[in-house]
Amino acid sequence: MRAIFLILVAAATLAIVSTVFGGGYAINIAIVVCIYVILASSLDIVMGWTGLFSFAHAAFLGIGAYTAAILGRDFGTTFWLNLPLGMIVAGLFGFLLGLPLLRAQGHFLAIMTIAFQTIVYLVLSQWTDFTGGQYGIEVEPVAGFTTLSSYFYLVLVIAVICLIAIRFLTQSRLGDALQAIRDDETLARTIGMNTKAVKLVALAISSAFAGGAGVLLAYHIRGVTPDDYTVLASASIVAMVVLGGRGRFWGPVLGAVLLTALPEMLSILTDYKHIFYGGVLILVTMFAPQGLAGKFSRWRAR
Repeated sequence: MRAIFLILVAAATLAIVSTVFGGGYAINIAIVVCIYVILASSLDIVMGWTGLFSFAHAAFLGIGAYTAAILGRDFGTTFWLNLPLGMIVAGLFGFLLGLPLLRAQGHFLAIMTIAFQTIVYLVLSQWTDFTGGQYGIEVEPVAGFTTLSSYFYLVLVIAVICLIAIRFLTQSRLGDALQAIRDDETLARTIGMNTKAVKLVALAISSAFAGGAGVLLAYHIRGVTPDDYTVLASASIVAMVVLGGRGRFWGPVLGAVLLTALPEMLSILTDYKHIFYGGVLILVTMFAPQGLAGKFSRWRAR
């Protein structure tokens, strides 16, 4: 309950700071922060809690976004139907990817996820008749939430719901199973755990949350284009998880807030944010392998 209370306090603080002390630009940053908090926290399900390295999270982000855009274009469906459908489609792709993916380990697993990310990008950019190619697809705003401030509150509420769901998941028996696989998969398999099934479930859930974030992003920027869902975007999400601290609930949240807001607040970094993210990854790996949340935990223990 303490974590849920802190989530609500953080959400209320973000809402007050963004709307009272900032204008439209601040609210725009707050929306992007909420979306990336969902992305980083969902990636941590597989990276931090299960121990699987993935550089394909932006692919699931794009799958969810394009699902919403294509459904809206071809069938006239609304946000309230596109959001769950985007999550379901992205989760299904995550599950299907896991079937061959989980045969690999370590660096080979990471390479396969990069290959999947590249395939998704090529499909989105080259299948012009279906995806619109480089021109993308326009997305109509959410009915009743057409202003920036009203859409911010919608995204904030959804982000809070996602964080609470992830918190319950990681504290459940499934979360215990994920940690057992991360710490010693051989031992977990020896005591009778179906580790492959658990990892497939983790991949599907993580991908579904990323798909939901993709739907939110598509409605925020009022469209989708393939260049928003590249391997660089996946690397940015990985950097958020690593900076904040893997396998710690508040770690990805902290990493997403810092790496989303800092380049915007420091305008000199905006055009070089991917270089900035790469430098952050190197420094954190060298000096704080447990991330900022891990550093804080060790300092508090002392």
